[in-house]
Amino acid sequence: LPRQLSGGQAQRVAVGRAIVKKPDVFLFDEPLSNLDAKLRASMRIRISDLHKELKKSGKPATTVYVTHDQTEAMTMGDRICVMKLGHIMQVDTPDNLYHHPKNMFVAGFIGAPEMNIKPGKLIDKAGRLHITIGDESLPLNARQQEKVAAYQNQSVFFGVRPEFVSLSDEPFAEGCCTGEMVRTENMGHEFFVYLKVADYELTARIPSDEAKPMIEKGLNRKVWFKFDMDKCHIFDAKTEQNISL
Repeated sequence: LPRQLSGGQAQRVAVGRAIVKKPDVFLFDEPLSNLDAKLRASMRIRISDLHKELKKSGKPATTVYVTHDQTEAMTMGDRICVMKLGHIMQVDTPDNLYHHPKNMFVAGFIGAPEMNIKPGKLIDKAGRLHITIGDESLPLNARQQEKVAAYQNQSVFFGVRPEFVSLSDEPFAEGCCTGEMVRTENMGHEFFVYLKVADYELTARIPSDEAKPMIEKGLNRKVWFKFDMDKCHIFDAKTEQNISL
């Protein structure tokens, strides 16, 4: 009987019931939201495989899938539409959404842990544009300088994903900043390291082999860090659009 089915079984039956009707488009409205984490991952794979099988056999396979789970969106979608309060923020491939977000909302929404986004200012220093982050100033590369030249001496927002933050017990050669290592989260293959810098906090995503020697020396101590400036983003402070693309 239907009432004897588990949540995952019921969802699979619902998908099968939709397929036999041979629709032109499948509409999924958060179909996995009421499942536990393990079953959700299993169903995500089943639905993705089913989509590929239908497409390969020449049957209609277009699917509109609504979800608040970015993992589902990034792993299942060929193209993703990110919406905010009914307005489309960006429609793009998962890779472009992650690496080339068009605005601060998309940048902060996609990715876990989320992108570090902090206020800064663009200044000229010895003929080269720098962005100030707290008491530090970081040099921009040639492409970034060309893109944001019109925003010199203006307030902006600086964004960098945690995996593009490097840590060290000693100063780096260039673009080096300092902060206090205040908290860590062990994810098994990597650590999320939280740094207190002036009056804000940054998150770094560090492989376990690199993080463990530093963590073993204790928390609440000074460490050095730097950003991969080629992977950083600069956003207009007013419009929140990505001006470094």
